[in-house]
Amino acid sequence: MRDGNIRVSTEAHHRELYNNMKTCGAIEDFHEFFFACVCVGYSRGKARPLERKDDRFWSRTVTPLEWDCYHAIIMQVNDFQVSAVMDEKRMFEKLEEYANAGIDIIIDEFLRDYLITRDARDSPQLDPNGVINLPKAFLYYLLQQSEARS
Repeated sequence: MRDGNIRVSTEAHHRELYNNMKTCGAIEDFHEFFFACVCVGYSRGKARPLERKDDRFWSRTVTPLEWDCYHAIIMQVNDFQVSAVMDEKRMFEKLEEYANAGIDIIIDEFLRDYLITRDARDSPQLDPNGVINLPKAFLYYLLQQSEARS
């Protein structure tokens, strides 16, 4: 049974970027961007613990396909031990680490051209004047990532 009452967190530093991605139409809901970040982090073998957790969304918003992918990821990194997916709160803690690394990869490889140039200590924020093509370009970026791993 899937637990829909888990609060999924992201790095507090990325709060504004999650909001911007939704506002510009690149994603419809936070769980979609989180999923993309998890997939990129996992595919690169990168995970990084959250320094400052910020509750982002409820696990009940995660789609069945996303749940299946999350279970497959966690099973794979735990030598296919079924017990690894039994504690879904703990499972999401690991997924949050993949998403945390994945978002930095996405920023470095793709989103940096869409960001307002600010001090690196500041939270990344999209330039509202430059995001007209971002939704389409983001889908293309994700397609390139999946083709590069095939």
